[in-house]
This record gives sequence, C-alpha cells and structure tokens, in this order.
Amino acid sequence: MQALIETRRDGSVAMEVDSEAARAIVASVVFAARFHEGILPLARLVEKTLQAHDGEPSRGALCQ
Repeated sequence: MQALIETRRDGSVAMEVDSEAARAIVASVVFAARFHEGILPLARLVEKTLQAHDGEPSRGALCQ
C-alpha cells in the first residue's frame, strides 16, 4: 500500500494512492458514514467516482 498526501496552503489536500490504499480509504469513509450523517454525502461521492473510473487511473479533485 502506497500513498502520497500533500496538504496545501489553501486548505485542499492532494492525494496519490495505489489501488489498495484507495480501497482502504473508501472503506473507512463508508464505515464512518454509518455513524455520522454529515459524512454520507462524501461516501456517496467517493463510491460514484470510483464506479465511474473502475480499473483506470484517475486524477482530479473530489472535494476541497
């Protein structure tokens, strides 16, 4: 599992992760969404984005 995470001065975060790290992140967000309604929209966004890009490398901003 490999991940490169960079925080920026504007408050955004840039992440470059391999597929194993991406799965761990998604699992964590989905799990957390079960306990806090505020996280649910992020979980849906992450799942939808991953389904759209299944199997292909992706670069872009999910959120800031």
